[in-house]
Amino acid sequence: MLANKCTPTETTMSEKQLETFFAKAKNDKKIQHQIDDCGSNNSCIAAVGKKYGHKFSPARVSRWQRDHHVLA
Repeated sequence: MLANKCTPTETTMSEKQLETFFAKAKNDKKIQHQIDDCGSNNSCIAAVGKKYGHKFSPARVSRWQRDHHVLA
């Protein structure tokens, strides 16, 4: 049985998508509000990102929060 893992390229791409989305959110109060409404629901954050054309998983959000010492 194969593990469901991303290749290093996919990881880099989804991480860039997430970081680009968060950078966009810093300058857009509407996006900030939608993220705030998600609370600690990373599936919700991923859905908001998708709405704005960014593709990343809830797990990527969790890893980003852990790596950047962000409390959910």
